[in-house]
Amino acid sequence: MKLNRRRFLETGLAVSGLGLTNAVTARETDRYRPGGPWSPNEQSVNYNGYLDNEELGDRLRQLDERSDRITLEQIGESAGRGDPIWEVTVGDGDENVHIINQIHGDEPTGAEAMVKILQTLADGSGATIDAILDELTITIIPRVNPDGANFVGDDGLGTDGEFRQRRYNTTEWEEGDSRYINANSYAYDVEPPGYDLNRGFSIDPDYEPFDEPEDWWSVDDEEPNRGTLSMPVEEVPLELKDGNPYEKLWNVGLNINPETQAVTESFLEADPDWAITHHHQGPTIDPESGNQSAPEWQSIMSVMAPFGPTYIGLDSVDYAPYVGQGNPFLSVDAQTRSLQLNGLVADEMEQFGQGRFNTITRYGYGPLWGSYLDALCPQTDAAGALYEVSHQSDDRGHKALGTMVKATVEGITATFERIADGSIHDVDEMTYFDIPLSEEIENPHDSR
Repeated sequence: MKLNRRRFLETGLAVSGLGLTNAVTARETDRYRPGGPWSPNEQSVNYNGYLDNEELGDRLRQLDERSDRITLEQIGESAGRGDPIWEVTVGDGDENVHIINQIHGDEPTGAEAMVKILQTLADGSGATIDAILDELTITIIPRVNPDGANFVGDDGLGTDGEFRQRRYNTTEWEEGDSRYINANSYAYDVEPPGYDLNRGFSIDPDYEPFDEPEDWWSVDDEEPNRGTLSMPVEEVPLELKDGNPYEKLWNVGLNINPETQAVTESFLEADPDWAITHHHQGPTIDPESGNQSAPEWQSIMSVMAPFGPTYIGLDSVDYAPYVGQGNPFLSVDAQTRSLQLNGLVADEMEQFGQGRFNTITRYGYGPLWGSYLDALCPQTDAAGALYEVSHQSDDRGHKALGTMVKATVEGITATFERIADGSIHDVDEMTYFDIPLSEEIENPHDSR
């Protein structure tokens, strides 16, 4: 029987240490079901199982050419390779959904899943597909980070040499980009350097570097060209909709990358009611999937909802000091819908029975003010969801790719269906807090 975390918290019986994310040492890995998806060594990492940038573009153009339901547009290009950033729009309903994928280059399952979903929406028939197309307008950016997804050779920019994937884009910071290097997003210790794009969005879409006062920056004493930017709440061009718990927002993004600029423009033009971002996480287990005779299952996916002060007291995550009071720029309605959006994924996966697909866990939420969800959702008061399937590509290669794609396709397709028919609002938002928190584990095969 699963612990009802909401009821446990509301009755005041929670004690310190319950529900925390725990790193489990290699000595403890015999507790866990060993069925993967593990990558036993670096030789097993094979990136040929994924669509490269050219192949992705070809697939999208084919869909656009054969189906009048699809609109394909290039909305930008990557900082390093100059490869296209594609946007696909399908449906013509009044409810707007915006989805981004592979903002981290080594998190590719979302892009693969989007191609399959788009194939169904472009070519399929039936009452469910008709309802989705009639009720929703869906805007999808299949791959935000072509540089990281298609890193080739020593500098990532070539066409010959080793093909691999990495988290960051590929770009040098220059003096004119910003007053200081954003230490929260710029990776200068990788070669070549680049940005973690999901730390680079600005909660002020019109923000211009160098317009901010010097004292907004906290500068690294040892590296005086690096710092983090905090923005006073009174300077944020948004209405506070759920209290006023902060004096300033820490580690805000600068929106200086062409990739984040393209996504921001796409988001504002789409004016979404719902926003989804697809990621990968490290290896985790569902701590409530085991019993006395069997170990826990590895979690196939974690979900995460953004929310603010109204719900923050119900979250059992108290391990991270940055959690604070969540995102107060989201209305209570948007927060509620966010919880419903994430909660329905666990509900839908129950249909698969006891096994890999219904090992859904919850990723602890704390606002990242430079992220897609926390910086952009408040712009349109959109409900938000983060999907985190297990393992980056450089951890597991393409092993279990089909399983991860299937989990994503099932979850997002069900999301479209439930928004289209209105039954998303029948989800009890409080059940989100009953989803067990994921627990991190180490790969027992990883000797690197």
